[in-house]
Amino acid sequence: MDNTQQEQPKNTSSPFVEELSKLGRNFSQLIKDALESPQLQEVRKEVATGAQTVIEEINEAMVKARESQVTKNVAQKAAQTAEELKTAPVTQNIKTGLLNALRSVNEELTDIVQKMEQNVHTPPAADESGHDAPEPASETGESA
Repeated sequence: MDNTQQEQPKNTSSPFVEELSKLGRNFSQLIKDALESPQLQEVRKEVATGAQTVIEEINEAMVKARESQVTKNVAQKAAQTAEELKTAPVTQNIKTGLLNALRSVNEELTDIVQKMEQNVHTPPAADESGHDAPEPASETGESA
């Protein structure tokens, strides 16, 4: 470090910095006073009481709904319908069709993978000029 920097007092601050510091302290005090004000405390109590009332009413409604015969009947009917769907012939047909479709897709993918592996392991044939032969067009007529 050079000597001129060491000679400057460290606690010197500009009027601008001092005013910003005062502003920060004033805002801090204002917020603290507002949070501790009796009016805000009263609002907090009212909000807490209101929220507690809402929670109690929701809980009461849920208990009544669970105990309701209609709710029990709906739950029983839903379970019965789910069981019927499991054993229905239509469900079995859908499962069979889906299984067959998955098998077909897997077989096609297996064929594609095997062809790709064969192409990787066999070098392309050279034509008479010594250049690689052009790739054959795909079944759709597009070149690869």
